[in-house]
Amino acid sequence: MAKELLHKLDKRSMCPISLTLELVGDKWSLLIIRDMLFMEKSTYNEFLESPEGISTNILNDRLVRLSELGVISYTGTAKRKKYKLTKLGLDLKPVISEVGKFGRKHFEGSAEFVQNQIRKYNDSLK
Repeated sequence: MAKELLHKLDKRSMCPISLTLELVGDKWSLLIIRDMLFMEKSTYNEFLESPEGISTNILNDRLVRLSELGVISYTGTAKRKKYKLTKLGLDLKPVISEVGKFGRKHFEGSAEFVQNQIRKYNDSLK
């Protein structure tokens, strides 16, 4: 898997941080993965509902790229895809958790934002 993945990336160097950024370094990919990990989102329309307001063309592009790179997979028809994280995608959980921890520590109001999102998610389960 690692060898195959390396061939798909535009490598600037073999630095592990640089390689990981090539995989998921744009903000939209990380936010899609965040939504899958922590908000259990799995459909195109659910991703569109995220507070950051991703545009439809960017969302489609990122879902295709993440799928091609093996970070996510999907089932269903073209109009009814359900996305899920692969083992590779799930391995990003501690990375994204640490980025979130950094944000809550250094950006005023971000902890409250997280609590509001958790509340909205819990309300949606009722």
